[in-house]
Amino acid sequence: MPMSKPKNRILAALPPREWKQIEPLCQPVELTNGRELIEGGEPFTHVYFPESGIISTVGVFEAGDVAEIATTGREGMVSIAAVLGADRALHRSIVQMPGSALMIDIQSFRGLQRELPAFQTALLTYSRAFLGQVMQSVACNGVHSVEERCARWLLMAHDRSDGDTFLLTQEFLAQMLAVSRPAVNLVARTLQHAGLIRYHRGEITILGAVWDVVDF
Repeated sequence: MPMSKPKNRILAALPPREWKQIEPLCQPVELTNGRELIEGGEPFTHVYFPESGIISTVGVFEAGDVAEIATTGREGMVSIAAVLGADRALHRSIVQMPGSALMIDIQSFRGLQRELPAFQTALLTYSRAFLGQVMQSVACNGVHSVEERCARWLLMAHDRSDGDTFLLTQEFLAQMLAVSRPAVNLVARTLQHAGLIRYHRGEITILGAVWDVVDF
């Protein structure tokens, strides 16, 4: 039975004739919270096109600590290193918020890149946008306070979610921001007291203009 029009924006923007060729190669997969999709340094086996949920690309340090490099939702795919011809992943990709994705095995993906010009153009366009996001994040992390970085991260998560409420633990957010859990706890309480968010038992709701905290 044919699938409905994909929710992933890269795939949804393709000409119908190209999506018709891609569709049979797409395998629906559940994105469970914390699931590791790709390990840094390992050969690619699949690429992922999120339809809901969020995937984090993270750097892993020698001590085992991680810090987020970029965030991907239904607007993109994981990993652009595969788009650019790499055989192995540069970084780890894990599910940050649960959802679903369409998965394509790497051999089929390579063939689609060669055979479908609109698909390849869309992938390269997204790759440029992804790199722009990463560079902006590097700049923000260098000059912004923890509160501003946290607010920016919440905004990006909110933009990629289906509503104002989503699951998020302080421990996970601390890992993504590469700060201590007490620092995240303090920021969360500050934003909550300001009436911008509501946080309770790993569930966060955006209530107000969190973007006012961020100086882009």
